Amino acid sequence: MFYVLAMQCLSTQAITRRETNSWKWPALQVLYMTLLAYTASFGVFQVLRLIGVS
Repeated sequence: MFYVLAMQCLSTQAITRRETNSWKWPALQVLYMTLLAYTASFGVFQVLRLIGVS
């Protein structure tokens, strides 16, 4: 689940940096995508643990 949602493409960061001419948006993208991926992964883990899947 984490790898589906996490930011994996550094070229996307480079293009965002070049298009916005700032490091703010690429950093925000990485932070947002990492938090989203971690939260979703944690949620899936907890649900699977609750239903008894090991």
